[in-house]
Amino acid sequence: MVDSDTKIVKFAISRPRNSFFSKLSELSSSKILIEVTYIPSISKYLVIAYSYNRDIGKYLPLIMQNNYYLTKSKIKRVKYFKNGDLHVIVAIKLQCEFLKIAENNNVAVLSPYIIDKGRRSFTVVGEKKDLEQYMDEVMRYYGEDNVKHNSIDSFEALAYNTIERSLLNLIAEKLTDMELNVIMLAYKNGYFNYPKDSSQETIGTLLGLSKITVNIHMRKALKKIIEEIVRASS
Repeated sequence: MVDSDTKIVKFAISRPRNSFFSKLSELSSSKILIEVTYIPSISKYLVIAYSYNRDIGKYLPLIMQNNYYLTKSKIKRVKYFKNGDLHVIVAIKLQCEFLKIAENNNVAVLSPYIIDKGRRSFTVVGEKKDLEQYMDEVMRYYGEDNVKHNSIDSFEALAYNTIERSLLNLIAEKLTDMELNVIMLAYKNGYFNYPKDSSQETIGTLLGLSKITVNIHMRKALKKIIEEIVRASS
């Protein structure tokens, strides 16, 4: 169990408060992984954001040209590039109210955190009394109806939470809806077991597709997943 003096809480905030990255995630219906680091020597925040969502490249130029969201998010500079299918955004922020609230209450936001379709999901660690104060301030800032939270009471649950916030969690963003459906259904029906518990014909029947179509979607999905494994290994 987690130490009795320490509390770990997972938060979900549905109100973006004019956030540059929340708006981008909302418009593109994407999941974005975000890391924020304070740089004491220049008194600014470095933000690195990642997403595999295909629509990021479509909406990002529109948001970058809109001074409203750049100003509201206190973003001084922002750059964007692609590494294969991975979209990467790097920004320098003059202020970060999201982290400042945590700092003011002596709690730590675990990095990275996720913004999914505009909804921010993150985990906070601190002493119970500090976390209670932090909860109150977050609810005042974002609105009580916009904040959900639940405690993480074991290191096993914390480990799974860390995996959820990893880059691996974003790979599904590379897949089309049909590719993801085929892979998920194949897995649930034991297609990848040895020996196999189902066949491509079975998967096709469940989805109303031919065996050839299932094979095409499966091969495309596996290629996209393996590409990221090879990229990370090299």
